[in-house]
Amino acid sequence: MASSPASLEERLQNLVQELVGHYPFYKELDKRPSQFLDLPVIDKRMINDNRERFTREMAEPLVESFTSGSTGIPFRCIKTVQEQAVLSMAIQRQRLQWGLPLRYRSVLLGNSLFAEPRMVSSFAHQIEKNSPHMIQGRSSGLHLIACHMADKGMKVPDTLKFVQNWGELIQPLQRQKIEDVFGVPLLDYYGMEEIWLIAFSNKEKQLQINEQCVYVEVLDPETGQPLPEGEAGDLIVTSFVMKSTPFVRYRTGDLGRLRRDAQNNLIVELLPFRGSQIILPDRSISPSIFRYLDQFYKQLADASGMKQFQMVQETMTSFRLRIVADEARDEVLAESASMLGKLLKQCLLADVSIVIERVPVIPPHPVSGKFQPFVSLVS
Repeated sequence: MASSPASLEERLQNLVQELVGHYPFYKELDKRPSQFLDLPVIDKRMINDNRERFTREMAEPLVESFTSGSTGIPFRCIKTVQEQAVLSMAIQRQRLQWGLPLRYRSVLLGNSLFAEPRMVSSFAHQIEKNSPHMIQGRSSGLHLIACHMADKGMKVPDTLKFVQNWGELIQPLQRQKIEDVFGVPLLDYYGMEEIWLIAFSNKEKQLQINEQCVYVEVLDPETGQPLPEGEAGDLIVTSFVMKSTPFVRYRTGDLGRLRRDAQNNLIVELLPFRGSQIILPDRSISPSIFRYLDQFYKQLADASGMKQFQMVQETMTSFRLRIVADEARDEVLAESASMLGKLLKQCLLADVSIVIERVPVIPPHPVSGKFQPFVSLVS
């Protein structure tokens, strides 16, 4: 008789026992954890500094990759061949639900897309020539290609099943243009090089967490305590697959909130900010404080036709919101700047100023290729 699947509580408790039994880092904690919430929150830097203590002897061959992600911290990712196969199949099952054939062709938009104008034309011709079933890229790159193909009157192959974003937050106008030009759904993939899939677009185009592979928590950025569903905070992820390196209560660096859909599936809603500290004259603050501005950015996107934005801290008391919004009226931007200034002062409890600047383009990070929603010029 087959045993029933373990409950979430059992899976988490089994994980605690496995960590304490096999990994020096957890064996040597001052207070040996007995419950899942007793485990410390870890991050990329902590694993880098204690690599051997997070390592378990594995008989299987290992596969290496490297990432600095959006944090700029170099990180060596190790997976067994079996772990990589399990993670790869988890992603593939999500894509198959959207009609991707078992034998498929794809075009991957690399970071070179933004290096020089001719690369846009090169990728567009690859799409036209290779008749892919799937196009992958960051939403900013997909939007750039969509605009180019529309302007040049290029034909979109009828083989295309969907286009897939990864690594960036999709802006509503980007989604509209991409889906209008390609004539297929724009899907969203949320994951990390360390553990791969965390969430993927469901049929309602919400990011549905893959609960077979990961467990996701939201913690209060100030207290580190778990927050209930619906409240925004730091996203912390635990992998049920990774054993070569345990990513348990691992800080993603992202902000978001969890909620349940009508079918009780767990959905994650990502917020746009992460990264450097906000440095004020008398203290430093996590950019997670900007989670309180989430509704403002949605309203600004609706009012101004904003395609992209980036918050820049220029000095300890001055900020600049750079937006790509060709058709935004000056009076709309002036009203938005006034409102944002009031909201910032309330959030930061400081006398700060902000201007909104319309720009033609926001360049990606030179290493990661991602667009950074928050940049600090204050050292």
